[in-house]
Amino acid sequence: MSKNKQEVMNYGEDVNDIDYSAYEHLRMLHDRTNLENVKHELDKGEKILLTMYGLILLKKAEELAEHISSVYDFSLSDKNGITLEQWWWHLDKVAHGKLYVEYNSSAEKVI
Repeated sequence: MSKNKQEVMNYGEDVNDIDYSAYEHLRMLHDRTNLENVKHELDKGEKILLTMYGLILLKKAEELAEHISSVYDFSLSDKNGITLEQWWWHLDKVAHGKLYVEYNSSAEKVI
């Protein structure tokens, strides 16, 4: 298994396991950013998995945003200039309907 595929799979485990600590889920956001930085290196299957896990994260946005907010102040994402394209750092906005993330078959788009 390639290093990138393993990283995507690890991210997926983090997304799917709500019983992880808030600190582990905060690390998950960092891991997602790292995956975004190598997205151009991912093969088609890895991109599909990443998209699938992104959709799961969106589905769990409210629950995970509340969980992560016990150790991370999401307002820091704005203060630190994290763009909306890295929507996972703005999960609180997603959870409250202030940020919408749209996926299609070729790319993700924040609206």
